[in-house]
Amino acid sequence: SLIKNHGGLIAICFLLLFFSVFGQSLFFGLYLPDIQADLDLTKTSLGLLYACATVLSSIVVIYSAKKLDVWPLRIFVAFTLVGLAVGCFAMSLSYTLPGLFLAFFLLRHFGQGLMTISSNATINRYLTENRGKATALRGLGAPLQLVVFPFLVYAIADYIDWRTAWLYYGAFILLVLLPSFWYFLKSHQRTTHAKWAADMKQAEADAKAAADAQAENGKPVKAALLNWSVADVLKDWRIYGLIAISFISPFTGTVIFFYQADVAASLDLTPLGFATAFPFLTIAMVLSSLGTGGVIDSYGEKPALVSYPIIYGLGLFVLTQSVNVLTLYAAMTLIGIGSGIMMTTGGPLLANLYGTKYLS
Repeated sequence: SLIKNHGGLIAICFLLLFFSVFGQSLFFGLYLPDIQADLDLTKTSLGLLYACATVLSSIVVIYSAKKLDVWPLRIFVAFTLVGLAVGCFAMSLSYTLPGLFLAFFLLRHFGQGLMTISSNATINRYLTENRGKATALRGLGAPLQLVVFPFLVYAIADYIDWRTAWLYYGAFILLVLLPSFWYFLKSHQRTTHAKWAADMKQAEADAKAAADAQAENGKPVKAALLNWSVADVLKDWRIYGLIAISFISPFTGTVIFFYQADVAASLDLTPLGFATAFPFLTIAMVLSSLGTGGVIDSYGEKPALVSYPIIYGLGLFVLTQSVNVLTLYAAMTLIGIGSGIMMTTGGPLLANLYGTKYLS
């Protein structure tokens, strides 16, 4: 029934996440040796440039993502895709450090930032029942990146250079993704969004009426805070605990994927040999994500929050102890399980705690 009633919305959110790969560390890591050699950069300088662009993107996205709460989803997605395509073109034409920094910033901001946020916010804003399962299905876009894109990049590397490849990626976004999303979202505003807005208005009216009724009985109370603003959330101690827990996966995952060639070399593997671990990571993410969705819908988010850092931390420990390809596969499997859990947990938890009106 979930697929029958909301399959279109889930598919859109899945594709947004899947094609956010152009701004993900996984994708950059595949081209890292070429970029480093072409621009004659050290690993330290390239890593620092990437880190600075990512930090700047994370600051700017606080303000740009707010437009998702105001603009129609169709407009916001189109804006994001155009920005992502410009980032791809900028990467292809980056011959200097400022040019490379600009490319990193655009791709991180629009790809890893706004596309991921729009996917997550949309699925959690418009679906209330079976939100965990829907988030898990949408989240399959992330592990499938690991299956498709590393092998795609290695397959075309023998035929086109890396700069030409990034030109093709930009053209693909403008000529295929942009018109496709524009078409699929043509009725979203007057159907799905209109229903959500009406439900939101009714819920706020009901909460105010309940507070007024208690006030008339001599028990004045403040109307329930159904949708927290950013200022309200920042005053709540729970958000800082969630940030600390959520920080684990992107912080360490960025290092693993961005420097995957170096990790492979430390294990005496080729980059392609290291990429053979990605299916194990992918399968683990898929299965744990789907399982976590059912757990959340039945028991809430607490079991997932407790298990995630333990399993992910164990995976990192095994990775640091890896001496052959088998321990690498075991480490990637544990990391995939932890990633799948957190990937499914964050969105529903924030929606349940703070509402969906200002979810972006």
